[in-house]
Amino acid sequence: MKKVTVLILTGLLALGLMACGKTEAQVEDTVDVAVDDNIAQVQEEDLQEEVPEEEVPLADPSVDLDLTAMSSTMIYAEVSNMMMEPLEYTGKTVKMEGICGTYQDAETGKMYYACVIQDATQCCSQGLEFVLDESKYSKDDYPAQGEEISVKGTFSTYEENGGQYLTMLDSELVSD
Repeated sequence: MKKVTVLILTGLLALGLMACGKTEAQVEDTVDVAVDDNIAQVQEEDLQEEVPEEEVPLADPSVDLDLTAMSSTMIYAEVSNMMMEPLEYTGKTVKMEGICGTYQDAETGKMYYACVIQDATQCCSQGLEFVLDESKYSKDDYPAQGEEISVKGTFSTYEENGGQYLTMLDSELVSD
């Protein structure tokens, strides 16, 4: 009797599950419709949201290469390229902003000034020497070590003590 009761209950349970259940294809169709509806709703909400435009500084048309209008990653890459291929940049007008770095040669006493740029992660820095235009500036006009600056000048190279160096000649300090 127990066997018969178990068989009947199992049969009724199986029948009940089959009668209320949907086929696998029906379940997939229901899920697909729900997902499609959800995607359409999200897309519609995205279209309704006002996304603020990213503020990108406009490049200065008076220069050949405006590093101030680039992302920090692009600036770092461009300055690296200037150091690797200086002849491609010779004679071009360059504008950049960064922090003033100074160095005084202990033997000659000569002061060197550079615009130092940090990379995107602020872990590495590169600098480009600049020499202010003597017809517009005196030695007292050079910025102090650590001062934030924006400088524009003509890219050039020079040799000194057997080494080749990069600089921006006839530079001017600019304010944006």
